[in-house]
Amino acid sequence: MDEEHWVELGVEKIADEWSGRSMMGPLIIVMPGVVNPQGLYINSSGGDHSVEGMVVNELVPLIDDNYRTWQAAEGRALGGISRGGVWALEIGLRNPDIFSIVGAHSPALSVNYPLPAYDPFLLVEDGALGQRIYLSAGDADWARHSTIRLYELLVENEAEVQYQMGEGAHVDRLWRLGLPNYLKFYTETWPRSYDELPPQD
Repeated sequence: MDEEHWVELGVEKIADEWSGRSMMGPLIIVMPGVVNPQGLYINSSGGDHSVEGMVVNELVPLIDDNYRTWQAAEGRALGGISRGGVWALEIGLRNPDIFSIVGAHSPALSVNYPLPAYDPFLLVEDGALGQRIYLSAGDADWARHSTIRLYELLVENEAEVQYQMGEGAHVDRLWRLGLPNYLKFYTETWPRSYDELPPQD
């Protein structure tokens, strides 16, 4: 998928509607694209020369420099679908000082072969305390079993985690139906108005 996937699923429409009805406070949704997707998949094992490096070293500072943002881990969520769900876990769990909220929807953990330093299962054993984590998968989703295994490990390690099982397979319909739950989780601890946002430095 690309940077348009979440828009095609309807995230922009839901966010606009909820903001307009004061069901959700102000937020910025960032969906980065890449020039060379094949290279991005190849360089995806974590660290500075990977997706993690792009997000942590380039994307977050760029957004903070150009928009009115809440520049603290509490003000940032990171989420992804399938391969993006694995990236969200890898990046989020390795950078709790940047992201306090992490969502992985049908994360492709069963086909992920990371180096130990970037393995979500090993990262969970090292901590994940202080972060809010949301996992989801479908009842006919090939990613379900590994997602449940990660959820059980998080519970065992006393992390703050929710697991939601939807109806369906590893397809857009599953994620489209889950979008309201995803957005609710990401935003439920955030201010409900501009006036409640922390002051900028």
